[in-house]
Amino acid sequence: MPTAHPDDTVLVTGANGYIPIWVFRKLLEKGYNVRGTVQKAEKGEYLKQYFESYVEQGKLEIVVVEDITKEGAFDEAVKGVNTIEHMASPFHENVDDPEEFIGPVVDGTLRIPKSALKNNRAIKRIVITSSCAAVINVTSEARTFSERDGNE
Repeated sequence: MPTAHPDDTVLVTGANGYIPIWVFRKLLEKGYNVRGTVQKAEKGEYLKQYFESYVEQGKLEIVVVEDITKEGAFDEAVKGVNTIEHMASPFHENVDDPEEFIGPVVDGTLRIPKSALKNNRAIKRIVITSSCAAVINVTSEARTFSERDGNE
């Protein structure tokens, strides 16, 4: 499987999230060009200020994707990238039926390969990460989670 190399462009979805921002930073430090998606322009402005030196070098770009569940949500964002690291996930706790939560997550995740197939067949690799919601279990006891703890 082909790998990405410094100077390649990597798309990081949900770039302002806790884990994605660390991936974003590491990619920039290693010499990659990084395009990040955010839901709101002001979150992108924060990233541009925080990583100002990379913006000045032309190594960082921000794209607003307001709703990752919409058809074609990532069509523009995938153009010209070599690799995608998909970390964006709609997250909210106010659901009565698990499908209210799972449906948008699955829809949003499927938009990435669909947009890639339609708009950029030169992509070398797509990495899809899970969400902490996959193992969340509200309890008052402290515990360590592992791959055996996935929610059903």
